[in-house]
Amino acid sequence: MLVTIFRPSLAQETPPLINYPASLYKAHNQNWDMSQSADDIIYSANSDGLLEHDGASWKLYPLPDGQIVRAALYDEHTSEQPGGKVLNRSAQAEQRIYVGGFSEFGYWKKEADGQLKYYSLSKKAGFVSLKTEEIWHILKTPRYIYFQSFSVIYRYDGKNLKEIKSPGNIMFMRFVRNRVLVQSIGRGIYELKGEQFEPLTGTESLSPTIISSILPFSNGGILISTTKHGLFIWQNGTLIPWNIAISEDLKRNIVNRAIVMSRDSSIVFGTIQNGVYVVSKNGVLRYQFNKETGLQNNTVLALKEDARQQLWIGLDQGIDMVKMSSPIIAYQTSDNPLGSTYAAAIWRGNLYVGSNKGVFVKKWLSPEPFRPVRGLEGQTWALKVLDDQLLCGHNDATYRIEENGITKISNINGGWIFLPVKYGRDTLLLQGAYVGLHVYKKDAKGVWTYAYPVKNSVPIPIRQIVRDHAGTFWLGHAYRGLFQTKLTPALDSALLWKEFKAPQDLPSEFSVEVVQWLNGQVRVRSGNAFFQPDPSGKLITSSDFSKEEDNYKVRTGLHGDWFKVFINRVAFYQPGKETRILPLSLVRNSETVVPLSEDYYFFCLDNGYALYNRKTRDEQNEAAGPPAIRKVANLRNLNETFAVSGAPSLPAEVRSLRIAFALPVYGQNVQYKYRLKGLTDQWSEWTDQSFVEFTNLESTDYIFEIRSNLNDTIGTYHFGVKPYWRETLFAKILFAVIIAVALAALIVYQEKRLARHRRKLIEEQEEKLRQQRLSSERRIMQIQNEKLQSDIQSKSQQLSNVAINVVKKNEILEEIRDELKQVKAEMGQQLPNIHYQKLLHSIERNVAGKDDWVLFEQNFDEVHEQFFKRLRQIYPTISPSELRLAACLRMNLSTKEMAPVLGISVRGVEIKRYRLRKKLGLDNDANLAQFMMDI
Repeated sequence: MLVTIFRPSLAQETPPLINYPASLYKAHNQNWDMSQSADDIIYSANSDGLLEHDGASWKLYPLPDGQIVRAALYDEHTSEQPGGKVLNRSAQAEQRIYVGGFSEFGYWKKEADGQLKYYSLSKKAGFVSLKTEEIWHILKTPRYIYFQSFSVIYRYDGKNLKEIKSPGNIMFMRFVRNRVLVQSIGRGIYELKGEQFEPLTGTESLSPTIISSILPFSNGGILISTTKHGLFIWQNGTLIPWNIAISEDLKRNIVNRAIVMSRDSSIVFGTIQNGVYVVSKNGVLRYQFNKETGLQNNTVLALKEDARQQLWIGLDQGIDMVKMSSPIIAYQTSDNPLGSTYAAAIWRGNLYVGSNKGVFVKKWLSPEPFRPVRGLEGQTWALKVLDDQLLCGHNDATYRIEENGITKISNINGGWIFLPVKYGRDTLLLQGAYVGLHVYKKDAKGVWTYAYPVKNSVPIPIRQIVRDHAGTFWLGHAYRGLFQTKLTPALDSALLWKEFKAPQDLPSEFSVEVVQWLNGQVRVRSGNAFFQPDPSGKLITSSDFSKEEDNYKVRTGLHGDWFKVFINRVAFYQPGKETRILPLSLVRNSETVVPLSEDYYFFCLDNGYALYNRKTRDEQNEAAGPPAIRKVANLRNLNETFAVSGAPSLPAEVRSLRIAFALPVYGQNVQYKYRLKGLTDQWSEWTDQSFVEFTNLESTDYIFEIRSNLNDTIGTYHFGVKPYWRETLFAKILFAVIIAVALAALIVYQEKRLARHRRKLIEEQEEKLRQQRLSSERRIMQIQNEKLQSDIQSKSQQLSNVAINVVKKNEILEEIRDELKQVKAEMGQQLPNIHYQKLLHSIERNVAGKDDWVLFEQNFDEVHEQFFKRLRQIYPTISPSELRLAACLRMNLSTKEMAPVLGISVRGVEIKRYRLRKKLGLDNDANLAQFMMDI
């Protein structure tokens, strides 16, 4: 039994709707008018100023006095250039965005750096009326641009302004069928011809109404919408009501804006109280957008169709965009009951959707709400229509869905897939579930019932089953593994069971997928690569799929259609047509594309689903060009910007840049790759960031390249960085010369330093040799001194010997003299006196004789280095006897030893010592012998 357990809401499939809340664009909620430039940039007249959106970022340009911007119009103004003849052209178009507000109107001009600069027209004009007027609409005709307030129109021809007084208060003016039409409140519609207003015949009955729009209509007519009095068609002076199914809704909800879409002439009405109505040119409602279907706000202030037939809606609270040109329509509602979807099927005119919340149903392509199928709450994996029976693989069991309820046909839970297999004249149904393979067959009444499990099969979770031409089944494990099996004709038992292992059979065993490729062939995805079985069953690399920078999965459709499923998009390949990029993100790890019918593919999404009409004509390529460079700024001073076209040369001090870029494609997840040739040839990773920063740039020429994930075209931006003076060729030559001179000077300095070092080494060696020589000389002198000392000692010894000999000789002579005297005394005259005297005289003469002393003095001088001479120089008055005493003292002879040498008595020696001490001036304590040794 089908019941409704949630609040019903309009649940239609509509083109994708994108919300741009004020928290995103960071300006006022209210958006009064919208326009688009030739390079697809969107502009909105916002209560805070002019809003600019390039697909990647928003920027606000306030008016000089902060007025509310009520109107915006893009135009290209042609101005004469002084260098026109040289450039072989006489004019150049500049981009202008005309705006109007209270007591102010003018235009924003796009400068060379891509930024907008404001030029006021009203301040130069000096009209007195502008002090109280507010510009609400701006209209462009082939000759003029009109700025319209409630009571005055200002006409601008590109150079001059003209003030035109209206016949009364006016709501707006429109250019329709080559006519400038103005509604005068309470008077109907007028046509402005030159500077005169002429009533439009047949519109007098509209004088009590407030007209909200005047649009071209079929067969040369004009469609007039009023705020509360419905729709009218004017043609050839006749005015008739246009009553359509939603006329009363439009009257009740107050039509504020209306436009005609160029794609199919659909008419869009924006209301104050219930959002947007889109009707066909025949008046049939196609779509409705309000808060219940995803619109941010029900009060519509502006409508604009852009260059790609997308509908922009300026709201009292935010901006919304509907991709009217998209071949995709999606289920979207503010209280989506579905959640993440995993399966879908059309059965008996109804659409059944399986999701993580259960199974839901509604009439196919209708705005009615979904109704849940009672008893199927929870995870649903598969919906399959076989012989007009709808089977459901559910987490709890396997069911058959009927119009008045459900029937459980088996307790097999987690049925991921049903595969019909021919068995003679009958058809069996092979199911992959949480545990193994199972078979279903029809009973006598033709109803699918559970038959049996497949024997000899491994009880594993099987998510994918593909049968090849040879009848072999290829099984994809839900998490890990690839298996091959051959079953009996009745599918009741496995004859062969083979498991493929990594790395010998395939790169990875995880997340393996088996796909039924075109013409019934088998393809296996493993480790981001694709394989196909050869005749022996071995997996070999498949050449059917190109190598992509991003990983993808493959899904097949009808009649040769197939899909590459990326994380953030789906590429649709259809025989004989160009590849189409669908901006869809399917449920991760359960990417499912269901061919619902010959016309529609069903895409399972995390929040609802999307439908694609495969028979639609080729839509306009939404990303026909590459991303555009939007701003180039000095990273160290973002207010300093540079030209975004040509090949500018940046100042030498600018070595850090921020380059902002965008692809003006709206409602898609655009990602970018970039590289800066001259710095690197390596492309960056994909990023959704719309700017990149470069630092520490060198002085050279660069090419910045940017591409998007929507096509392969590459945008380029050439620029160079001027060199510092030190980086110029002259500076480099100068530096080279300086370096060469410095090197030469260094070489000369090094040579001189080496020469000094050599000289120093030589001097050191010479000094060392000199020291060695001196050392040798000192050694020689030491040896000589030692020899001299030895000689002195020898001489001293000889001298002592001489002195001793003299002493002994004198002693012997004295003894002989004494004996001679005794003999003389005893013998008397017997010893002749003459002989006695002669002998005695000879003895006396030889005791301390002069010759002995001379010999002693000579030897003493040789030993003691002219001791006598030094002593005479010091003491000139010293006597010869005293010199002899000094010599004995120097020889350290005792007093007793001195007496015989000196030929005096011991007492005489003492007396001489005493006298010599006095002469020398020595104290009694002084050692006289030591004194003589020190001289």
